[in-house]
Amino acid sequence: MGWRRGTALSFAGLVFMACGPRVAPSAHVSPAPSPADTSPIATPIPTQDGITASVTCSGRPATAMSVVAGAFVYDVADPVRPRLVCRSANTVIHLLDGNAIAYTAVVADHVVIVRRDLTTGAESRIAQLRIAPRPYYWAWAGWTWDGSLEVYSTSGTPSADGRSLVSVHLFSNGADHVLYTLDTGPGGLEGRWGPRGLLAFSPDRAYLAISDFPFYIYGENVRIFSLADQRQKAVTKGTPTGGTWIANDRFVWASGSLMQWSPSTGVTLLRSEYWYGVTGSGDGHWLAGMLFAKLDANSYDNSKPRGLIVAVGGGTTFQPTGLASSPGFVTPTVVWYAEEGPSTEGGLAGDTSPTGVIRAFNLASASDQAVRFVAGEAPTQFQCCAPRG
Repeated sequence: MGWRRGTALSFAGLVFMACGPRVAPSAHVSPAPSPADTSPIATPIPTQDGITASVTCSGRPATAMSVVAGAFVYDVADPVRPRLVCRSANTVIHLLDGNAIAYTAVVADHVVIVRRDLTTGAESRIAQLRIAPRPYYWAWAGWTWDGSLEVYSTSGTPSADGRSLVSVHLFSNGADHVLYTLDTGPGGLEGRWGPRGLLAFSPDRAYLAISDFPFYIYGENVRIFSLADQRQKAVTKGTPTGGTWIANDRFVWASGSLMQWSPSTGVTLLRSEYWYGVTGSGDGHWLAGMLFAKLDANSYDNSKPRGLIVAVGGGTTFQPTGLASSPGFVTPTVVWYAEEGPSTEGGLAGDTSPTGVIRAFNLASASDQAVRFVAGEAPTQFQCCAPRG
């Protein structure tokens, strides 16, 4: 099943993206963040519709941990037999170091970044964000986990025809900047294989990669900004389905073909296959995504998604033996992915959906094995394995 735009809105699987939860065009602005402190935090309060962020941990950190789908932390010393360290609900988790995680919660009617020590369980506040807290968990925003950089949007009052101006903001160095403004209107999206928004800071915090789609359903631009002067360095047409920084100055995204940007070359084609989504290994040496069969120059068959893992420098390519979706690296050389089979969710004849089996592809040994989770510790079939935050 493909995707189409219309009047309905269905963002299944799009709750969190990039550096944090999704920023709604209608989001209002909370008061400016206060300086980071280490005081204990109050109990997180529910959002307006009763949803509360929660994180549950076993209290035993490990030397090799990985965040899966922004919702689970696993000990992956043995990536085929992992141990669950933490799980979350209605928030996104980030691994700070070998003994601490961060997540977002609503406290005293503000969205805050919380640090949790995995040994003691002690929590403290890292920073307060500007994104509106109601309902923060689906809003499209991005931030660095020390709270020093944040991207969010605000919108004007809609006109009689439903259109409004949406401003995309960058908060940095204690000041708020409007990066750009979009003239937006009503619309919606349905289907599993629709566009996915981009919002990612470069590792050295010099650049921001962002797409228009999250702020406007018909937005079709990918943009690169310099954070030092808030200037737009590049803009190109496309409906992206994922992207990742593979170096401080090199961003890769899937928009049909695999595209890339760097200051020296601008926007160029990296690979011509039809990619859906892309993620990178922590060491920047590998890329993984889904591969759809091209029917012609302008169409593709997404009924049988396959996994594809390629070396950034070209040459070596791996492909899991069966149908696959949502690949994500849990170590620099091991990719977890969701096994696909005949759809049990309806749809068109020939459609596939995750079977509930998670598999691990090891690049060092070219082995492909089912991951063996302890009972109750596996992610659900629609929560694995591509990163969300």
